[in-house]
Amino acid sequence: MTPTEAINAAMKGRTRLINGTLAELRALLQQAERDIVALLAALPTDYQAWYLPQLQAEIRRALEGIATDAAAAVDAGQVSAWREGSRLVDNVLAASAVSVVIPQLDPRQLSAMRQFLTEKIRDVTLEAANLINSELGLVVIGTQTPFEAVKAVSKILGETTLRRGTTIVSTELNRAFSAANQLRMEQSAQYVPGMQKKWLKSGKREPRPEHVAIHGQVQPVEKPFVLEGGAVTMMYPGDPRAPARHTINCGCASVPVVPKDNPYGLKRTIVDEIADNDAAENARARAALRNAARTG
Repeated sequence: MTPTEAINAAMKGRTRLINGTLAELRALLQQAERDIVALLAALPTDYQAWYLPQLQAEIRRALEGIATDAAAAVDAGQVSAWREGSRLVDNVLAASAVSVVIPQLDPRQLSAMRQFLTEKIRDVTLEAANLINSELGLVVIGTQTPFEAVKAVSKILGETTLRRGTTIVSTELNRAFSAANQLRMEQSAQYVPGMQKKWLKSGKREPRPEHVAIHGQVQPVEKPFVLEGGAVTMMYPGDPRAPARHTINCGCASVPVVPKDNPYGLKRTIVDEIADNDAAENARARAALRNAARTG
């Protein structure tokens, strides 16, 4: 496997992992929708006869079960993303003929990230219970029909909750991947002097212009990437210290760059498999102009 192939495989694996986790979340919310609609269908047509607190408690219990399952699913996805982010660095080093033994990453940062994500997913799911129970209250007081309530339930679980959950999961899984990747590069740089990192834009249809602008930017492993002319710096995509406008739903990546000349006496290069030819050509032209200006 070449370094380029290692990077390609990691990017595809990250996409599969995030999509698979989102599919699990979607399936759980769809099951919740079916269960709650079935519960409403089994009730008397006279909604005024319902004992509202009892009905609301049943719906909350149903969604608490879904919240637990959803938290477990996204937690497993986050752990896998962390491992894959670290493995990317190991695989690039191996593909570059670098053989070093590096300790495992400290799990404390991952533990904090896991707790944050599972709590957020539980909160989002249980917020859906509050929204649904509010809709039932409108039926009881006569300002909404039962049919409208069922439609509202479907919208809450199928659109509102899923959209929020998708944003949280996508953001946090990529953050875990990138954080582990950064930590592993910092460890590896101790054994591979001159190792750097490169920013890769996401493959999304409408990526952030600021992230496209730094596509291919290379920095020392211990230094941040520079955005907006220096107004914003990020150690890695999803860096929690950066403004939210640069991290939410970010699909960019940072990959290791092994130096061409290294202590092992080998020639190694990492080709950015995502970079478009025009951008690469422009970068080379700018570098040539700078060199010409210095020598002239």
